[in-house]
Amino acid sequence: MGIEIPITTKQRTSENRQSKRYRYRGDAKVRQLETDLSLSGRILDLSARGCLFQMPDLSAFAVDTLVDMCVNTGWVSFRALGSVRHVNLNHWRIGISFVKLSRRGEAELLELIADLEEAERAGRSGVLEISIARHTGSPHHRLDAPE
Repeated sequence: MGIEIPITTKQRTSENRQSKRYRYRGDAKVRQLETDLSLSGRILDLSARGCLFQMPDLSAFAVDTLVDMCVNTGWVSFRALGSVRHVNLNHWRIGISFVKLSRRGEAELLELIADLEEAERAGRSGVLEISIARHTGSPHHRLDAPE
């Protein structure tokens, strides 16, 4: 089982987003379902409902393309079925809306977002602090990331 998020065709702006975005840098793979083309790239920001993804080749990705996304970093691992909601050819970026997550994937994503929220409230960038805390097992061992 998992969570299914309905796809909407309306483009979202920062004023009417349903989920807060967090700056996050993580490597991931995106596979286009129709062609089985798989490309690696980097997540630039993340929310509970999707992410902004940058990769070197966007030619196979258009709005409404279904993708399978695998995020596997040192401190979080999840897989999501997604739909491309936005394509920016000038900056090599696509916006992906999560359509379906496994329960484990949803738990991993929500834990990561909670860590990013905590880091944001504390005035830190989040990524370095999260990786150190996950590896030490304690949030009290966090270090500030260099600016």
